[in-house]
Amino acid sequence: MKNKLEVKGVSKVYGNVKVLSDITFVLENGIYGLIGPNGAGKSTLIRLITTLEKNDEGTILYNGENVVELQKNFRSKIGFMPQSQKGYDNFSGTHFLYYMATLKGMEKQQADIEINHLVKQVGLEESIHRKIKTYSGGMKQRLMFAQALLNNPKIVILDEPTSGLDPYERIRLRNYISEVAENRIVLLATHVMQDIESIAKEVLLLKDGILLFKGSTTVLIEELEGNIFEKIITESDLQQYQKEYKISRVTRTDMGVCVRCIDTKKHSDWVLANLEDVYLYYMSKS
Repeated sequence: MKNKLEVKGVSKVYGNVKVLSDITFVLENGIYGLIGPNGAGKSTLIRLITTLEKNDEGTILYNGENVVELQKNFRSKIGFMPQSQKGYDNFSGTHFLYYMATLKGMEKQQADIEINHLVKQVGLEESIHRKIKTYSGGMKQRLMFAQALLNNPKIVILDEPTSGLDPYERIRLRNYISEVAENRIVLLATHVMQDIESIAKEVLLLKDGILLFKGSTTVLIEELEGNIFEKIITESDLQQYQKEYKISRVTRTDMGVCVRCIDTKKHSDWVLANLEDVYLYYMSKS
């Protein structure tokens, strides 16, 4: 099924600050990780894609048509999970999902079928009739994920979906995301590299409003081949290593302090890079 989102030369200015500059990429079915530090422009890009705001330059196309002109027809194809959803604590989970289904213009019969399915899919059957204020953080995130999938959206945008979750809930939600990615575009904005390293088709790396990279995690990681090394040092040497290298991890062992370092020079005793190494490397570049 055709499902293509094109962002062409998109820029956005707030006052005198250009928060996005000439952003261009194409998304098709699959999971994409949107990564970058606070202030990189991730939230602004999400608002432009969801038509909550208008871009100052460039165009955004869905299956070849301008999303601004499509308006409601395009918005109906989007499922959005914000970083936090406030104001519904006194709703039960069921009430909240039916409320969101109404906002999306769903018929009662369709809402019944989808809500029943989604509640089971995210494992909330036993708690769905309780008030949201009694939910754990993981349960709230699973509920927000379920509402994003109402009305069978073709584009699902998730803003920091695992923020504040413990490792078990993070893995659980990540697995749910993988399950629903078929025949959909899933854009996942996150600071947690583990969330996307194993499931993302490609990553989009934003810094200071500029798209530094778009491609597979494998290609991104291969760019640092030979530049990552690990070494056991003494505690007294740690400060010097921190001055000399970018350090992505420090682990204290019985043998000493194990440091994982990123260096622009090639090392014969290099180890495989991971996405966290890549993120630190690009974010610390001037």
